[in-house]
Amino acid sequence: MKTQTIKRTLAVLLVLLFALAAVSCTQKPVATPEGPEAETPASPDEPPAEAEVVADVPADRYDATVTPRTGANATEPLVLQTSTLDGKFSPFFATSAYDTDVDAMVGLGLLYYNKLGEPEAGINVPSYAYDYTQEVSDDNSTSTYTFILKNKIPFSDGEMMSAKDVLFSMYVVSDPMYDGSQTFYTMDIQGIDEYRLQTSADVLEQVDAILEAGIDANDDGEMVINPASGVTEDQQKTFWSYLDEGGANFAQEITDYVMNNYLDYVGSEYFPGYEADEVTANANLQTAFGMAMWGFGEVGEDKSFTDASGNKYDPATDTIDAKVYWANILDAYGYDLDSINEEAAGDKSIQDYTQDAYIANEGRVEGGVKSISGITSGTMTCDDGVEREYVQIVLDGVDPTAIFKLGVTVAPFHYYTDGYAGELNEFGVDTGNKEFMDHLKTKNDRPVGAGPYVFDEYKDNVVYYTANDSFLLGSPKIEHLRYKEITSGAELDATKTGEVHFSEPSASMTIINDITGGADDYAKLSYTLVDNDGYGYIGIQAQAIPELKVRQALAHAMNVQLSVDDYYGELASVNYRTMTKILWAYPENPDNLFPYDETGETSKKLFEEAGYKYDETKNIMSYPEGHEKAGQQATYKFTLPMEANDHPAGSIMLDTQEVLAKIGVKVDIEVDDHLLDKLSTSYESGIQVWAAAWGSGGVDPDMFQIWYSDPAVNQGQSNTGLFWLYQNGSDEEKAMLTELNELIMAGRATLDPEERKPIYKRALELSTGLAAEIPTYQRKNMYVYNKDVINGDTLFSGDDVTPFQSPISFIWNVELN
Repeated sequence: MKTQTIKRTLAVLLVLLFALAAVSCTQKPVATPEGPEAETPASPDEPPAEAEVVADVPADRYDATVTPRTGANATEPLVLQTSTLDGKFSPFFATSAYDTDVDAMVGLGLLYYNKLGEPEAGINVPSYAYDYTQEVSDDNSTSTYTFILKNKIPFSDGEMMSAKDVLFSMYVVSDPMYDGSQTFYTMDIQGIDEYRLQTSADVLEQVDAILEAGIDANDDGEMVINPASGVTEDQQKTFWSYLDEGGANFAQEITDYVMNNYLDYVGSEYFPGYEADEVTANANLQTAFGMAMWGFGEVGEDKSFTDASGNKYDPATDTIDAKVYWANILDAYGYDLDSINEEAAGDKSIQDYTQDAYIANEGRVEGGVKSISGITSGTMTCDDGVEREYVQIVLDGVDPTAIFKLGVTVAPFHYYTDGYAGELNEFGVDTGNKEFMDHLKTKNDRPVGAGPYVFDEYKDNVVYYTANDSFLLGSPKIEHLRYKEITSGAELDATKTGEVHFSEPSASMTIINDITGGADDYAKLSYTLVDNDGYGYIGIQAQAIPELKVRQALAHAMNVQLSVDDYYGELASVNYRTMTKILWAYPENPDNLFPYDETGETSKKLFEEAGYKYDETKNIMSYPEGHEKAGQQATYKFTLPMEANDHPAGSIMLDTQEVLAKIGVKVDIEVDDHLLDKLSTSYESGIQVWAAAWGSGGVDPDMFQIWYSDPAVNQGQSNTGLFWLYQNGSDEEKAMLTELNELIMAGRATLDPEERKPIYKRALELSTGLAAEIPTYQRKNMYVYNKDVINGDTLFSGDDVTPFQSPISFIWNVELN
């Protein structure tokens, strides 16, 4: 069993086009990482004489050292609810959203993203950037981002921020040894691949040619290296000789992923007879557990482990390591690298791991690659006569999502490197040294930054903060702030009792009615609703149900309105496209492509057009000739992760079962509490039709990760069988997918949202029309706060509360009563 590794972590909306140049600045000669000075284009107007350098902060910012806080703001803490924390409060290594929230109170980003998800910079904006510009070359070959930095902005410890802190923050997450969750290095920044791999452009070009040619297997299962242009056969053989080393690392990533996410499955049917402590203490058991969870072996009654290749091991004495795991993967798939990549637990493919091993051993540049050529810094004089630092990043091509990855949290170089015994380069890092990364992690429990609050301690499930009075937008109005861990499901009770003052319970009409009704326990509470950044859907596995007309027939029998009427009520609305409705690219009032027909006649007609036979006398719809079940009653399995009465799609499925029964189609509804874990292998797991929901998708409409169906280009996974459909579907389906792929790439080729809107309108018609994912609902989330404690007038409310801006996003402005 594999988990659902496809996540909607797509990046966000670009509304500001090409250049935001509210402030004109003239660059001075830049010392590039390569060394020599390079003149940059100057403004045609002579810049004014340089003015006095003062702090780039609002003139009317509140300063508690001048005007002290009074009343509760000076003495009482504001307590916010959070969920279980991992204790990784780092701008580099935080892995959970809750840990990220803890660090966000301390940190300051290069940019700020407003209530619409738009990037912002400026004097009155909580960003280190004073201004920024985006420019695309005439031939779309490069994109240049220039971030002008504010003067005299201090970190909370008094040290002044500088371009070096920005460079440090970018170089950490670009380092060859960086193992955090940030994806900064995935951008096509000039020189970043050479830096991360410590190799040359020539070697990378050579590797690209080898990978493009690829490998196959002969009739005996032996590797066959396909001819490649521009490289020798010996170079290819040398490269592919590292497949096993790369494969072992590929397999180890699966084991690590399973250990980090599925330890509670130890002792279950997937890994019986063992306790979690036994597995964590035994490397052999860890690999065996990783293999078992991915379907590459099982535990016997005697606690032995038998792998998928039939080898039996005693985990107490026999070695079960990543090499064994890789051998099993190779036995299963041979040299079919696309199939191997379907087993991936992360973003890296088997080709990536093989490349890494090859370059580490054969392709390193002597002396190392010292810098990223596409990241430079310098100073410039702006039209207010003030000299400011800037950081400039040059990307190859056009990437509408880049602006959202570039807005890094700016970490203080001096703090995070303090105490490191190794040698640091001019960017504040020790390139490729694991000891340096380990040193950074020693700071995970105590972050420092330029944000509104200073981290004090994390003790007894509570995070304690004190106001940072030097925060650039002003001293926070409340001196003491806390995050308190609250058990999931107990958020509302904790707010009612005063344990916390602000929480995010699961939205329900019961809570709304209790609060508006003014019951004793609820009289002091108030709430705010906001659209959820995600949507519910019913998936139809296209490989399991390959006929387009049959999938459409099922869709016409689904009354998606029931997810609102029977479950969410006023807390949701119907969704008719495969995209969250909060995105700017979501079409205005789209048509329902699959109008519900309770009679079943629309579905019946589509089944018959697909060749299915209807016996009116017996009321049986039979599979068509040529089908493996020809002549048998058409039967489909619908799967829910919980009982139908407890799930938003439950009433839809029950109703669909009744509608299809009218035309002789049988629907079996089952409950599988491991459903979500099986979606990445939905076809192999026998999942045909299921209900789930996409989580946060950001604010960029890019559809590549989920909907780009050519597996040679998209190295991800497809729960709905689109990769199979692209290669094996009908001519109509292939044409739809080909057009969809072209539209997805067209949407990535421009930064102009007005150009992108019609692209995504058509793309969504195609993705929805494939009937592999039927959108159902878009629900709302809820914030609840104690209005006796918090001054509600100081919170964001109404349209200012969005999935990208909570009521307390400007925490420094929040006041207590």
